Amino acid sequence: MLKFLILVLSLPKVLLFNLRYLPFKQAVKLPIFIKFDTKVNVPGRIVLKSNSVRTAMIRIGFHEVPTKDVSRAILNIKGKLIFLGDAHIGCGSIIHVAKDGSLILGDNFAISAHTTINCYKSISFGKDIQFSWDCLVMDCDTHEIYDENHNVINSPKEIIFEDHIWIGCGVTILKGVCVPSDCVIAAHSTITQKQFEKCTIIAGAPAKSVKKIGGWKL
Repeated sequence: MLKFLILVLSLPKVLLFNLRYLPFKQAVKLPIFIKFDTKVNVPGRIVLKSNSVRTAMIRIGFHEVPTKDVSRAILNIKGKLIFLGDAHIGCGSIIHVAKDGSLILGDNFAISAHTTINCYKSISFGKDIQFSWDCLVMDCDTHEIYDENHNVINSPKEIIFEDHIWIGCGVTILKGVCVPSDCVIAAHSTITQKQFEKCTIIAGAPAKSVKKIGGWKL
């Protein structure tokens, strides 16, 4: 009953959001369902690229987990947010894309809850990506650091996730990282480099590939 009430309360925002940010032919199908209390600031663009656009294929702010409090999601899109298929972004999650940033979410993208993605340049996710909760993804340091000649030494660097990756709770992923397909990132790992093998468990701070696996199940 509660879930039905939340859905009913969200319908006006769902309708307005789709009509405002998507082309009309997509918007009338209401592909994006957004919870009524989600904070929305979108001076940038939201793009849906999918061969099959259908109702509620993207859900923002609805998913909850029993170990976290139910707080509102936040969308702050000044650059470009691109959906390539189904996605759900759980409660308490923050998606921030700066003016020059581009964030691509592949098909079957999921965040359980309370995860922040901070994109200033480029972050791209392949298909079948599963985040747990309390994760942080940043392609920048948010503040510039200069050398003795006043040259910036910590510019943003793109982050790339390939396909079928499970990210455990409390993981931090920093700029310049590339995570290969079919990996599992262990809880509370810190990812700061590119040298990982496919089909491995990635763990540690800083993290490395620690064990070969045959895959994992969504």
